[in-house]
Amino acid sequence: MPADPVSLLRAHGPLSASRLAQLMKASRPTLSRAVKAAGGAIVKRGSGRRTHYAARRALRGSLLALPLYRIDADGRLHHIADMHLVHPDGTVIDTPDRLGWPLDDAMKDGWFEGLPYPIQDMRPQGFLGRHFARNHATLLQVSEDPATWSDDDALHALSLLGDDAPGDLLLGAAACRRWLDKVQRLTASRSAEASTDADVAWAYPELAAQALAHGVAGSSAGGEFPKFTTVRQRAGGATQHVLVKFSGSDKSPGTRRWSDLLVCEHLAGIALQAHAGIACVRSAIHEHGGRTFLEVDRYDRHGALGRSASASWASLNHAFVGAAGRPWPEAAAALQERGWLPATQIERIRRVWFFGQLIGNTDMHDGNLSFQPTHDAKGHGLQIAPVYDMLPMMYAPVRGVELAERSYAPQLPLPADAAAWRDAATAAVAFWKLAAVDARISAAFRRICSANAKSLGRLAAL
Repeated sequence: MPADPVSLLRAHGPLSASRLAQLMKASRPTLSRAVKAAGGAIVKRGSGRRTHYAARRALRGSLLALPLYRIDADGRLHHIADMHLVHPDGTVIDTPDRLGWPLDDAMKDGWFEGLPYPIQDMRPQGFLGRHFARNHATLLQVSEDPATWSDDDALHALSLLGDDAPGDLLLGAAACRRWLDKVQRLTASRSAEASTDADVAWAYPELAAQALAHGVAGSSAGGEFPKFTTVRQRAGGATQHVLVKFSGSDKSPGTRRWSDLLVCEHLAGIALQAHAGIACVRSAIHEHGGRTFLEVDRYDRHGALGRSASASWASLNHAFVGAAGRPWPEAAAALQERGWLPATQIERIRRVWFFGQLIGNTDMHDGNLSFQPTHDAKGHGLQIAPVYDMLPMMYAPVRGVELAERSYAPQLPLPADAAAWRDAATAAVAFWKLAAVDARISAAFRRICSANAKSLGRLAAL
């Protein structure tokens, strides 16, 4: 008697039709009858020689597929696919092309090892992610540390409460219902519940205090700097979702330095865009309640309800390259080899990388570069997202409070990198000069910035 296909698939993971028939010691017609008899316990994708089967895996006792939704730039909701969990730990998307992202051959058939990479960045992470986990750990029955969560823990959380994750996707009917309830509230009130310029002076110190004391339950945006998310009503009536980083409120040297660095992040974006032509997130500085606030427009949000897609280099790297921690241009070249990233985008990444080095950004990890999907006659591709988190982290306080002496020693480039390096150096000199005269920065750090501008200017003139 042929072996049970469900048991075999649970033991071996996804299998081709020929391999499953071999393990069952059955003919292909017998395999087909056995799969049909198993019903929803088996997931099938592909056709002909590409046909593969997998045993369905339960999520918290439920074998139902998770609906996957997209919110477009105009705030319209679309059901784009259903996601099935399979043994041992993979997922299957029934209409993978509707994800709108580049895919390898297995992904085009719907098969993903673990979570599909556009969903990876939706996982709670960083400062806000830890607060999200702490606030909801009991309800979700998960650890208070999201870094320890399994993929299934993350899927469970996102399917229930993931209505404000980064990007444009919603996973699960419950999370979608939360978003629809928000749409209904906004429609009824005809207001985005946004802070005006006049509100910032009292609202931002209050939101900072809440974030530090209790966390902000509504968002899982990443990054380690203390922050909160909110909505702003711009002059003229435009609505903008923002992420707001903030400094401490005491007068210690360490707190003063963190304040300096927030202003530097704002100035770095201005310099990189103005002098190297690289799109950066729009930002603004506010000083209230003894704190410095860096307000950053979210490029994945449009108006009160609209969204757009985004995926970090960390998630792309993990899915396709496996080159964690390498310089961005070197590792991202692997995406160009796949035909997904134009040479012009590689050159932009190269200039961003050199700019970061020349302003002392020692924290250019894989999560600090993101991409957005493109589409043309050749299919889906990638482009660099607006640059964010670009600041001179080499000057950050040690252990949060101590100001260690740092030696600024930029290096000349290799000949192949000379053009990109000089473009980046022009922008970096402009940044150091801006910081050297900005009264929002402490006098001591302005002197450091002035010296660095002169040092890099001399090097760039060689």
